[in-house]
Amino acid sequence: MKKLWIAALVALLALAAATVYAEKAGSEKPTKKNPVVVVVDMGQIVRESNLSKQIQAELQSWGESMRAKMEPKIKAYQEKEAAFKKDEAKLSAADKAKRSQELDAMRGELQQMQSKAQQEYQQRQQAAGERMQAAFGPLMDSLAKEKGWDVVLNKGQQDVIWASDAVDQTAVVLARFNAQAPAAPAPAANPATK
Repeated sequence: MKKLWIAALVALLALAAATVYAEKAGSEKPTKKNPVVVVVDMGQIVRESNLSKQIQAELQSWGESMRAKMEPKIKAYQEKEAAFKKDEAKLSAADKAKRSQELDAMRGELQQMQSKAQQEYQQRQQAAGERMQAAFGPLMDSLAKEKGWDVVLNKGQQDVIWASDAVDQTAVVLARFNAQAPAAPAPAANPATK
């Protein structure tokens, strides 16, 4: 009886192993004996690529235009606040309340403008990241296939503990990225924030 039980167990294990092997054989991907692993410093790409510089210039220009739009209102508020503080002791209660309400309304308008500008800036930053990805993703795909790279790691990430300069392909990627077709056009200005 014991021999039958062992024989049945061995047969069952053999059947299970054969089933697992058959499943794996059909789904396994071919392996490469010596995969090519390279690193790219994405921080350097972001700092030095032409598209990134263009996007940064666009964001800076937009920020400066928003500041120029808000500066007169900020100055008017500051002047009105200074005048109120200077005259506060001489004002009647009704005049104090009226001027205080005017200042509150101006402050609220400024805060609302700043909040809208900050939201739009965040949207523009997100769109900029999407533009970079739209330009960079296909480039990396074609460059990896062309060069025979199997794995491309971000040198700047903490996951890469150490990488030899021999596998650092940042210069190659940056040169190709900057040499590709003109930068993607900037998205149209958001008409709702005029």
